[in-house]
Amino acid sequence: MLKVELIKMMFVSLPMVLTPAFNVLFLVLVARTVNLTLYGNLSYGLALISILVGFSDLGLRDYFLSKDGITKKYSSGINLFVISVFVFLCILILQYYLLEFEGQLSIIFLILLGEAFALGVLHKVVYFKYQSDDQLPVFSKYDSIFKVIPAAVKISALYQTKDLVFALVLSSVISLAIYGGWLFRLRLFDAFQFRTVISDLKALFIEYKSWGFYTISFVSFFLYFGADRLVVEYVLGVEQLAIYSASMAFMSVGQIFVGVLWSLYMPRLSRGEKLWSYNRFMLVVTAFSIPLVFSYLIFSIYLFSYVYPVDYQEGGAVLAVSALYFIFRFPNVVMEIYFIVDGKYNAFVKMRILFGFISLALSFSLLPVLGILGAALALVISEMLLMLSSLLGRRRQSC
Repeated sequence: MLKVELIKMMFVSLPMVLTPAFNVLFLVLVARTVNLTLYGNLSYGLALISILVGFSDLGLRDYFLSKDGITKKYSSGINLFVISVFVFLCILILQYYLLEFEGQLSIIFLILLGEAFALGVLHKVVYFKYQSDDQLPVFSKYDSIFKVIPAAVKISALYQTKDLVFALVLSSVISLAIYGGWLFRLRLFDAFQFRTVISDLKALFIEYKSWGFYTISFVSFFLYFGADRLVVEYVLGVEQLAIYSASMAFMSVGQIFVGVLWSLYMPRLSRGEKLWSYNRFMLVVTAFSIPLVFSYLIFSIYLFSYVYPVDYQEGGAVLAVSALYFIFRFPNVVMEIYFIVDGKYNAFVKMRILFGFISLALSFSLLPVLGILGAALALVISEMLLMLSSLLGRRRQSC
């Protein structure tokens, strides 16, 4: 059983790892091609785009795939699409009126919107369709190709032309074409009926207490991964954000393995499948996290200075400290799944919200003293506190 699950985990993780790997390669190329300020503007634009991608579905995709959500009449790809489009537009309008966009940042942000819609709306609906049919490995096989294409084109265009804007435009157009075409081929909208969708959405919002914690959970995760970049830009400026983002770009590769755990096992365990025990699951993920952390440490100490220009060298220390986060993150995602299985997810979300705000408070406190290293320390400390609190919560449940 363990061998089969590990093979499946590796297969599903392939497309998820390829994408951040290509994105890291692209960002390294950007750092070696453009000045620090332009890289900082790109980093800030990507942070804003991550809000659109992350929150577009309000966490409903995961709720629709959970034990409670999958039985609901409104758990459908059509409803997920409608909600995601609406929320995407609402967030975009709020960003336009609340934030200042000027110069290079405004151009970069507008170009990135196409890719944001492709990943934040179209990709999520396609993923939901395959996952709800228990065909995630099939989805991963095609997705591994489709996600690499725009990334590879983007890298090639930047390398050949040295034009960042042109490279971003190509990537956005290709992403929209790929995932728009894929969604169209699934023929989800053949059964579209306006009255049915309205009726489903009314029922969905009436039962907001059932899925609201999934939305809050996404907000809490953003407080850890995403808000930190906004805080760094606010406290230290765009050039320090460039250095911080350069180091944290590598963290996205490790974060993908966390996403694989969640994608493979949250829906299956919440539906009552018997895979392996809680203790064995915790042992496996903890053992996996240790070599991952050591890999990051070796890279940050010996290789980071060869990858990035001299202006970015402070990022090596940031990456070395941030890598410790995974020692706590892997056990936390397992405990989060079991909180859902046990019907206690609201308790976990409350803890994550609390420590998310603690992470923000620590960042604001440490950044003026330690520089961008303070944001990395805040991330690690907050995740460690969440793990200790979750372990204590699990122990109390078993007593």
